[in-house]
Amino acid sequence: MEKLLTDLITSIIGGVDSTIDSAFNGLMDLCFNAEYTLTHNFGIQMLNFDNLKTVIFSMALSLIILKFLKKGFDIYILWTEGESDTPPLTFVTYFIRAIVTLVCFTTLYDWLIEIAKDFGNNMLTAMNLTNQLPITQTIASFAGYGIFSALLAIIALILLFVLYVQFIIRGFEMFILKMGFPLACVGLVEANGGVFKSYSEKLFKSVLTVLIQIVICKIAIALVLSVQFLYAIAAIIMAIKTPKFLQEFTLGGGTGGISNVIITASKTMELSGQLKRKIQEFKKAG
Repeated sequence: MEKLLTDLITSIIGGVDSTIDSAFNGLMDLCFNAEYTLTHNFGIQMLNFDNLKTVIFSMALSLIILKFLKKGFDIYILWTEGESDTPPLTFVTYFIRAIVTLVCFTTLYDWLIEIAKDFGNNMLTAMNLTNQLPITQTIASFAGYGIFSALLAIIALILLFVLYVQFIIRGFEMFILKMGFPLACVGLVEANGGVFKSYSEKLFKSVLTVLIQIVICKIAIALVLSVQFLYAIAAIIMAIKTPKFLQEFTLGGGTGGISNVIITASKTMELSGQLKRKIQEFKKAG
């Protein structure tokens, strides 16, 4: 019975040989260039997001212009929003900042991804983790040592599959953040940057998460190849839990700590601005 289960697990592992070995060789492109993966499959173009990008860009540009006109009317004519003593040139500067960021975003995003990929590849090179080695062959060989080894091997293989699916999810997240960034530029019309600040933090946080996950994943694969399966399973689980682990130390995704301090401070500044405006109105009336 034990021999039968061992042979079955070994056969299952051997059946995914080429799939697993090739899956973990292009993680950088899978996560950071998910747009290409979505639009091309097996060398054939399946989807086209060019029109979608144009629609989002046009919508963002329209919203920036409308928000600039409305906010300027409310501040300098109705006196119902912001501080009327804010220099008009400063307000126009906010508008120009939003337009320039919107137009230059594609170039800035490409620079960010190139820096992230170069940094990640340098870390992997420093640890000699760039070699492409047969993962499943090692797992299958280890599974043949006995039923306990076979169970460890199949657990490691399942966790690697889960981790790879999570890398695909990270790629979708980066793609959605890239598509939605032009709309976040609308917040730059505000003096405090609006939603742009938190959106940028989310983007950088996602890039950092991907890099750490890839590095830990490569360490786990190195442990698999050295037949240290208990350590490898622990490393894979750590890679899967990386987003939750980092969430405790970065802004966004939480309702307490630093996030509450920022929200309270912004509300206090807004209230002080309203009180200042009311005092000025009373002085003029007097």
